[in-house]
Amino acid sequence: MEPGLQQAGNRGAPSHDPAMQVPPDLVASPWRSTRPWRSTSRSYFYLSITALVCLVVAVAIILVLVVQKKDSTPKTTETVPFKGGNCSEDLLCTLKRIPSKKSRAYLEVSKHLNSTKLSWNQDGTIHGLVYQDGNLIVQFPGWYFIICQLQFLVHCSNHSVDLTLQLLINSKVKKQTVVTVCESGVQSKKIYQNLSQFLLHYLQVNSTISVNVYNFQYVDTKTFPVDNVLSVFLYSSSD
Repeated sequence: MEPGLQQAGNRGAPSHDPAMQVPPDLVASPWRSTRPWRSTSRSYFYLSITALVCLVVAVAIILVLVVQKKDSTPKTTETVPFKGGNCSEDLLCTLKRIPSKKSRAYLEVSKHLNSTKLSWNQDGTIHGLVYQDGNLIVQFPGWYFIICQLQFLVHCSNHSVDLTLQLLINSKVKKQTVVTVCESGVQSKKIYQNLSQFLLHYLQVNSTISVNVYNFQYVDTKTFPVDNVLSVFLYSSSD
């Protein structure tokens, strides 16, 4: 064979030496393939720990806020002497929130009614007013809020009954409520009826507050004794 052809054959023949085909710096190490997996696992671990810590901190903050809210709720230990089935308890609680220097009164109706002008038990709350012969007498001028609530029990006969509640200032009627109960011809039927009235009025010193009831004998002082109340308080003074 000619030297030229032999040299050409040697150039075209593939080399069988591995070192000649793969560079030394590209030879893979048996541990190199595991490094990306280890880095990813470590990142997930740190991320999980961080999320857990944030969750614990958030729960702790929520618990602290809840405890602070409960502690900030005002607690009242003062006992309420009168308990009513309707709004009488709310009236008394409202009066107890009024500053002690302001005039106020909360009275239950007397169990021994014998006239149209109602009389009241004096063992209730009276501050800054004077009670005398069914009248509350004003001692300080200003705007007064007056509320009266009465419960009636009527045994129906063969005729209807008119129930009337009046609020009077200085013996003059300022507000009035009238309700007719018992249908004509109905007998042996009990009717429970609630009447209430309120008034906001400016009162001078020595002004009187009183209540008139027509058919006063129907005022129920047995079934609902604490729901027959007269409540007065100084809303705004003039000084």
